[in-house]
Amino acid sequence: MSYELKMPKLGESVTEGTIGKWLKQPGEKVNKYDLLVEVQTDKVNTEIPSPVEGTLKEVKVQEGQTVPIGTLLAVFDTADGEASAQPSAAAPSSQQAPAQPPKPSQPAAPQPSAGPGSPGGRGPSAPEPAPRPYATTRPPAAPSQSPSQPSAAASRPAAGPATAERPDLSDVRATPAVRKLAAENGIDIGEVDGTGLGGRVSKKDVEDFIAQRQAGQQAAAHVVPAAPSAAQTVPTRPAPTPSLAGDELVPLTQMRRAIANNMVQAWSAPHAHAVMEVDMTALQKYRETVREDFMRREGFDLSPAAFVAKAVVEGLRTVPTVNAGWTDQGLVKHKEINLGYAVALGEDGLIVPVVKDADGKSLAGLMRSIRDVVDRAKARRLTLDDLSGGTFTLNNTGPLGTIISSPIVPPGQAAILSSESIRKRLVVTEDDTIAIRQMMNIVIGFDHRVIDGSTAARFLMAVRDWLQDVGPAVPVY
Repeated sequence: MSYELKMPKLGESVTEGTIGKWLKQPGEKVNKYDLLVEVQTDKVNTEIPSPVEGTLKEVKVQEGQTVPIGTLLAVFDTADGEASAQPSAAAPSSQQAPAQPPKPSQPAAPQPSAGPGSPGGRGPSAPEPAPRPYATTRPPAAPSQSPSQPSAAASRPAAGPATAERPDLSDVRATPAVRKLAAENGIDIGEVDGTGLGGRVSKKDVEDFIAQRQAGQQAAAHVVPAAPSAAQTVPTRPAPTPSLAGDELVPLTQMRRAIANNMVQAWSAPHAHAVMEVDMTALQKYRETVREDFMRREGFDLSPAAFVAKAVVEGLRTVPTVNAGWTDQGLVKHKEINLGYAVALGEDGLIVPVVKDADGKSLAGLMRSIRDVVDRAKARRLTLDDLSGGTFTLNNTGPLGTIISSPIVPPGQAAILSSESIRKRLVVTEDDTIAIRQMMNIVIGFDHRVIDGSTAARFLMAVRDWLQDVGPAVPVY
């Protein structure tokens, strides 16, 4: 018996995945639940276990290829009883014929996958009939089609400005996320040839179109243009970055592209920042008294980050307006306190797993949770649930050595706080003496639509006061 493994649905807003690495090779024996293949998405990297026991017969999608949900990934030779383990949800994709495209004189019917856009920039997608891998490069000619199904490219002029003969964009099959990507790059999505089922335009198609356009612009930059006539339109888009000797083009990873899209979305909110000094001397002395016992009980250190996280929780209780988000209908004030914790992954980027129910955890509990999400983030073991539900974000830039920064508020939240490095400084105390104190800056970045400067300052004061009052009266457990 044979078993077909297909790309599983890895989340509501995830419509495709990239094969990172095959952990088993054709001809190898595979036990049930053995880790089989690494899959990368714009939200999380994960490893798919084998659902059957048998022999990996054939790999259908190579490493580095990006394919939609439901695509056939591999074929197994299995025992007789294993074939029944094949998920029934994947069966329709190989049994149903593709839906007929709409007639040119009628608008296209809404597609199941064209759902509302998600915060990550992707819409949910239902399984599509007879999926196939995306092409890694754009074919030189339009795919063959039946006479009753003319291509969009054939129905429009080969060059020149858009005219009234251009196809209605409602006939272009694409998700809202793909349409948004095209719009952000000034692309008429009707000009993009879709390589998906029924001519669907995918994210990869738009990215290839952008790359081809940039290559054409760079080639044109080396040609001396003729003087433009009065009827010609002067381009308003900026010239591409010049190519210099020794330059290297580093392709964008899915994580880097997702970070870029999220940051563009986040920066559209009106940002403001405020900074406050915190005297961490008493806290550091108290930490030294409990550090050894904590290390013996837990097996890892009690970091200042746990104290800052606890202070943020107490600050959000004191100033609950900060634990909110903006919508066009009004402000959403959250009752739960779910703390996003930014984790740097070196050159690979940045990811923000979420510590759920942070207000119900002790110092030790927060330290355990922080340690857990950091370790799993660096090992690429986070799940989609780990990345959802955040109501406020903590950015611990102190270990990087910074003393002040300007954090960007994640989309859907009101604010983010950065805790900077702790430095010994000469400080004039309240009794006008000079002392060496361990000082730290805390920086809040906030969405000025949700909170104002006075609210941000009250929150910073609440965080500062809690940190400066830490002592034996603050339990670790």
